[in-house]
Amino acid sequence: MKDVRVEVKRINGYLKEITTFLDSSGKPISHVVNPIMTELRPRDVLQIFVGVMIFGAPLCYTEEIWNLSIEISLINLNLINIIGFILLSSFVYMNFYRFKIKGNVINFLKRSCAIYTITFVTIGLFLLLIGKLPLQESFLIGYKRVSLIAFPSLFSAAISDLLK
Repeated sequence: MKDVRVEVKRINGYLKEITTFLDSSGKPISHVVNPIMTELRPRDVLQIFVGVMIFGAPLCYTEEIWNLSIEISLINLNLINIIGFILLSSFVYMNFYRFKIKGNVINFLKRSCAIYTITFVTIGLFLLLIGKLPLQESFLIGYKRVSLIAFPSLFSAAISDLLK
């Protein structure tokens, strides 16, 4: 379209997509500035952490999760983890990189892995703080417990990361 000019600029340290609408003579009529959320910034990491805690902290206190972590098979749990990462990566792709993946594949992988890692570490630390991460008695039960709570927490983390 010749009535629209789109450019990417860094404003106050953040990437922005500036769409300029032009009249028939080529003079600017108006501008629309949208953030380009392809870079993982410290603010994003904090938002991911808060998103994990919004959904994950209440689950850490439930006895049902503690009991399920003893009963669930490792194969089922690993399938849950794989499905969680695939769904998370799909969400990140569709909401952050769908039209901007070219040149941002590393940032896409970095954001997906960051959300996944921050979720697991946050849930693990919280369970450790409340005394429900039995690493010395049974590492496997601890892994299962963290994984079960991390699965739904991944999505609250991704949604909170989306908010700007």
